[in-house]
Amino acid sequence: MENLMTQSIKMRLHGINEEFQIKEKDHGDLVVYDIFRKEQFLMTIAKDGSILFMNFDIPAADKEIFKLSFLDQLVDKIKSVS
Repeated sequence: MENLMTQSIKMRLHGINEEFQIKEKDHGDLVVYDIFRKEQFLMTIAKDGSILFMNFDIPAADKEIFKLSFLDQLVDKIKSVS
């Protein structure tokens, strides 16, 4: 596994601009993006938007990120930075 880049993005969540970190990793056969908020791991997404892992142990307030409307925005941001 090779770490390729780390980038911060801002998105609206709960009506507030929130900052998320995207860490791009190359696993050889697949490039994935680990998503963090305030150093809390949230999920791993492939570039095509496939959700590979969701951290359901996060606080309930952070689970808003798992809603489809937010995921669509997140995938669009990932496509634009990669």
